[in-house]
Amino acid sequence: MEYFDDPWKLFQLLAGIVGFCAYIPLTIAILRGTARQSFAAFFLWGLLDAIAMISAILQNGNYWLAASNVAGAFFIAALLLYKKQFEWSPTETLTCLLVIVCLIIWYTSGNTGAIVASSVAVVMAGIPQMAHTMRQPQHTPVRVYLIWISANTISLFSARAWSIDEAFYAICGIVLCAVILGIALLKSAQNK
Repeated sequence: MEYFDDPWKLFQLLAGIVGFCAYIPLTIAILRGTARQSFAAFFLWGLLDAIAMISAILQNGNYWLAASNVAGAFFIAALLLYKKQFEWSPTETLTCLLVIVCLIIWYTSGNTGAIVASSVAVVMAGIPQMAHTMRQPQHTPVRVYLIWISANTISLFSARAWSIDEAFYAICGIVLCAVILGIALLKSAQNK
């Protein structure tokens, strides 16, 4: 089995498993009504993660974290739609345009360009979640974002090289999670 022969691939797989595990407590929190998330953010994250995942696979890069995020993001988006946690504003429309831009970049620049564009756009697609966290930090599942930042860190350190194909997606994920965590913790402390 090639994953046991290559420790880098084993840790990349581990990053994907840890990343997917973050969706379990998030699902429970959404079902209990203790977490409110942005449908648009998760749906758009799923699309952008899919671009990053497919591009990384085609480049033989680090894709397991992106793969787990594709599955988890679309599942959460469907759950939020079911729970009627749906809002669409000009911010979400702008973020949707980012998906189109990423597809154009993918078509014109290839897989490496698509990884850069979609990874940066994943962070930008988090803007609705950041805004929601600023308004209602008590509804941001801090533990879930701690799991995601851990998965991104594992993915980053499992990169076989400090290259776009191996590390860029994880770096962007760390930035995204750190910003949302920072907002949630600061706003929660201010509200006490």
